[in-house]
Amino acid sequence: MPQRVTIGAVRFLNAAPLVHGLAERADVALHLEDPSALAPLLLAGDVDAALMPAIEYFRLSAEAQERVRPRRPDGGSLEPFVVLPAAAIVSAGPIGSIRLFGYAPMAKVRRVLLDPASRSANAMTRILFARRFGGRPHFAFPHEVGPDPARGPDAELLIGDRGLVAERPEAEWVLDLGLEWNRFVHRPFVYAVWVARADARLARLSELLADARDAGLEAREELAARAEAERGIPADVARRHLESQVKYAFGRKEREGLLLFYRMAAEEGLAPPGVRLRLGPEP
Repeated sequence: MPQRVTIGAVRFLNAAPLVHGLAERADVALHLEDPSALAPLLLAGDVDAALMPAIEYFRLSAEAQERVRPRRPDGGSLEPFVVLPAAAIVSAGPIGSIRLFGYAPMAKVRRVLLDPASRSANAMTRILFARRFGGRPHFAFPHEVGPDPARGPDAELLIGDRGLVAERPEAEWVLDLGLEWNRFVHRPFVYAVWVARADARLARLSELLADARDAGLEAREELAARAEAERGIPADVARRHLESQVKYAFGRKEREGLLLFYRMAAEEGLAPPGVRLRLGPEP
């Protein structure tokens, strides 16, 4: 039997097609986590590859380069992580699961509650406020304001399965940030990518992930039908999400969209500058 590989992924419905069947393989150990938990696992070497927030690839690469730079006698930098182009989690319009709920008119939004499970969507929200919505409110996480703050937020970001089904009847408006991003830059938004350690068995990982992707895309109807019992997501909502809203290709347009997002994030101080996108082998 081939040596076992360890793979981490987000636990949300939108990732289910990309990890389909991996948990049943004897040569794979699959760990499902919130998006914010995956970068530390990869950095620590606890997983060989992870489907993780796209912005974390740039942050992680910069952090790892800082750690190893003093060990390089020639002063060069190492790039210990690569993006595997087998698949990604992408939108090119409405995404359904990244929603901003507003409790005050947009012009009066001064306080925004971010989602602690997120990384890429939090950065996207900050960029959209700075460059599209016209404001720089204070951003906070729920633990920073406590369960009963004196004044509630003016807007609240919810992502993933929770964002897909959340209802906020008191909200004055709701924005699908996948749609807002597409209207703003006319490029896809890449939420998550497969990131692997550069010293891992990249060709084998790419093949495994491509096989899971192909099986998962074929199984989207089945995954949607199971979503209500397993996740509390109505089957019709899950079906629309998996078959129409989420895109899984990571081709030229998606890479352009990712690099545009990274450039804006770096300009806003949300990501370190000077990190290049290094791709692993095609499956």
